[in-house]
Amino acid sequence: MNKNRKAIKVIGLMLCLLVGRAWTARAANEESNPVTAADAKILGEIHEHSELMDNLEYLSDEIGPRLTGSPQLKRANDWTAEMFKKYGLTNVHLESYTIPHAWERGKASARIVAPTEHPLTIASAAWAPNTKGKMHGPVIYFDAKKPEDYEKYKGKLKGAIVIFQEPRPLSPPNPIDQNREIYHPLEEPPPPAGQPAAPDPYENYLRVAKERTAFLKEEGVVAVLRDANKPHALLNMTDGTTEPFQMGLLPTAFITGEGYRLIYRMLKKGPVEMEIEISNSLSKRPVEVYNTVGEIRGSEKPDEVVILGAHLDSWDLGTGSTDNGTGSMAVLEAARTLAKLDLKPKRTIRFILFTGEEQGLIGSKEYVRAHKSELGKISGALIHDSGTGRVLAIGLHDNYQDRQIVDQIIAPLGELKMLEPTTAREYGTDSLSFDEVGVPGFWCAQEIAEYFKTHHSQSDTFDKVWKEDINQGAQALATWAYSTAQLAETASTRLTPLPESKTWNSPVCASTAVILSPQVTVHNVHDLG
Repeated sequence: MNKNRKAIKVIGLMLCLLVGRAWTARAANEESNPVTAADAKILGEIHEHSELMDNLEYLSDEIGPRLTGSPQLKRANDWTAEMFKKYGLTNVHLESYTIPHAWERGKASARIVAPTEHPLTIASAAWAPNTKGKMHGPVIYFDAKKPEDYEKYKGKLKGAIVIFQEPRPLSPPNPIDQNREIYHPLEEPPPPAGQPAAPDPYENYLRVAKERTAFLKEEGVVAVLRDANKPHALLNMTDGTTEPFQMGLLPTAFITGEGYRLIYRMLKKGPVEMEIEISNSLSKRPVEVYNTVGEIRGSEKPDEVVILGAHLDSWDLGTGSTDNGTGSMAVLEAARTLAKLDLKPKRTIRFILFTGEEQGLIGSKEYVRAHKSELGKISGALIHDSGTGRVLAIGLHDNYQDRQIVDQIIAPLGELKMLEPTTAREYGTDSLSFDEVGVPGFWCAQEIAEYFKTHHSQSDTFDKVWKEDINQGAQALATWAYSTAQLAETASTRLTPLPESKTWNSPVCASTAVILSPQVTVHNVHDLG
């Protein structure tokens, strides 16, 4: 026993010496590498003094849902600008752009009336027109996979309420793959310079949606029902139009997954009749909306810029906590931390809370358009927009040329337990607006954390947020921004710039992931009108 005790004491002393040497080596490394030392300060400040959750609770509960064009979004703009100022940022301001119409939700109701009565839970899609009062009609499944299939429905849809999506199973729910943003089939690189780009999956989807809606309108359809495709009676939300902020062609509503599948099953047995009424309001005049902007001015190269961003707007069924209050407040926390530590980055770090993202990345596209002359001096734009889950990796969005730089930035951040960068493309968030014009757009690949259940639904509320994980996201944002601002040279622009960005009247969609092919991951395609 005595020999064993002595051995244990010797081992204990050896471990203490090893730990002491490790801490001494770490301290020496931090002293010799100022960026590593700054990283440690950033991580510690957010870990010990984060105000992220308090700010997110205020945004969610006191301001609430922030539909683009709504008074609540303007209130959120003003509040975040005041918070930027409070935290010591400079050049804090709101950058405006104009949308054709704001939209305000009214009432929506529906029920199956034959062969038996079933009440249904629905919500009007945004910017969809109203029904002409309470409409009664047969439900028809518009099973047309291609335009040539439309012919069989000619003259058969007048007065009908139409569904057109084949439902996917809700029970048992598919297991969540937390790493699906990281591990995926190899994607094709951008085309060589001078070669045409591959067909745009968004444009193809948009074309099909427009053709289908025009046909249904011409045939006299009175309303369209969309599958929310979420479990436990959760709804979904997006536009009921293919032209952002303009009135759609047909009254359109989302219906719970359970209600949609009930209708689909009943139609297989025989005729189904429904009653539906939708009533909303649209502004008569254009409305001015804003992006919130603040800066930490660069000490050596103030005209060169690193951008951290997220979108402040949300849909209106919940309070927009995970889509995207989490990202917005992580950006705000990164700003607070870097300003408080007074690290004096070489380049300017600009913090932008975009709006209009849910209608097709409108705010970031408007920002890129307004700042066209300075795009060549932006090292990169990192966007946080996938809810509360921790950041697993930095997504490069095909910016292969910057892989080594991002590796070097992430390598010292062992405490964050991040994986190596992924080259995957991300089509559904504001990084795309920058990437399309040659500015490296990066994105936070995150744990899913029930994101696709809560986002766009009435369950998108503050109680779904994971404190430790979202604070880790703020740490990732702040360290990436500071390290990028300290680079000896500006990060490289895209090797193959994409064609000039399209006008925002042809929307790119945002958020929910749908796989179109093994090579292309597209976001929110199934949410377009």
